[in-house]
Amino acid sequence: MAPAITEQEAQAIAVDAYIYFYSLVSMDVSRKQFTNGTTDFKSPMNTFLNIREYPPASFRGVVRSNFDTLYSALWVDMTKEPVVISVPDTDGRYYLLPMLDMWTDVFASPGWRTTGTRAGTFLVTPPGWRPDLRERFVDEFKLPKDTQRIEAPTPYVWVIGRTKTDGPADYDAVHKIQDGYKVTLLSDFGKAPKPVEFKFDPTVDMKTPPKVQVDTMAAEKYFAYAAELLKVNPPHVTDEPILARMKRIGFEAGKSFDVAKQVPVVQKAIERAPETAQELMR
Repeated sequence: MAPAITEQEAQAIAVDAYIYFYSLVSMDVSRKQFTNGTTDFKSPMNTFLNIREYPPASFRGVVRSNFDTLYSALWVDMTKEPVVISVPDTDGRYYLLPMLDMWTDVFASPGWRTTGTRAGTFLVTPPGWRPDLRERFVDEFKLPKDTQRIEAPTPYVWVIGRTKTDGPADYDAVHKIQDGYKVTLLSDFGKAPKPVEFKFDPTVDMKTPPKVQVDTMAAEKYFAYAAELLKVNPPHVTDEPILARMKRIGFEAGKSFDVAKQVPVVQKAIERAPETAQELMR
C-alpha cells in the first residue's frame, strides 16, 4: 500500500515515471517485433540481420535510416550466458557496431573510430557476470588473445551495425564484410556453427509500429509491463532518485506492480499519466 500522498504529488510522480520507462518499454516492444520473424528486416535473437541494400524510403522500423551505409542489425540475448561477436578486417573501410542497452544508451561502439578496422573479437557479458574473469577470460574460454571484454548494462542488447558503402556498385565489397560479422554463445565459440532455433510468437503484434503500440498502451498495462522489465533489465545507478520517488506511488524495483492495489489518488494519477507525459514529450 502506497503511503499517504496528495493528488498533485501523485500526478507529478506518475508522469515522471511514465517518461522514465518510455525508452525501456519502447525497446522491448521493438525487440519482440524485430525478432519475431525471418523476413522483412526481422531475424531471431542472436542472429545478425544483414541488409544488402539501402532501405526503401517507406521503411519505418526506426525513426530515420541513414543512406551511406548498409545495416547489420543484431538483438543479443544474454539471459543465459555471454556472447562472442567477431568482426572481419575491413581493410580501412569505415564500420561501427554501436551497442545499445535496453534504456537506449550506447555503452560501447566497436569500429573504425574506436577499435580500428582489423579483425576483432569481443566478449559481451551481462550485468554481474564473472567479475573474477575480467583478466583471464581469454585463457578460460580459449578465445583469441586480442579478445576485448565489453560489460553490458542489461542482458538484452541491440546492435545497430553499419558499414560504409559508396552505392550499389560497391555493394559486393560490403556484403563480404557483412558476411564476416558473427555472433555465437560463449559455450558455442570455436564449435561448428548451428542454426538458431526460431519459433513464431503469435501473441506479438507484428502490424502496429512499436511507437504506436507504446503510445496507445493502457496505463495499467504500461506500468505493469515496465515493472516486469525492470526485474530483468537493471536500472542505472544514476536512476536512484527517480526510483526513490516512485516508491511514493507504490512502485518498487524488482517487484510486480498492480495499479488496482494502489490507493485511489494513485490510480487516478496513473490513469492520467500517459496523456500528460506524451504532451510533454512532443
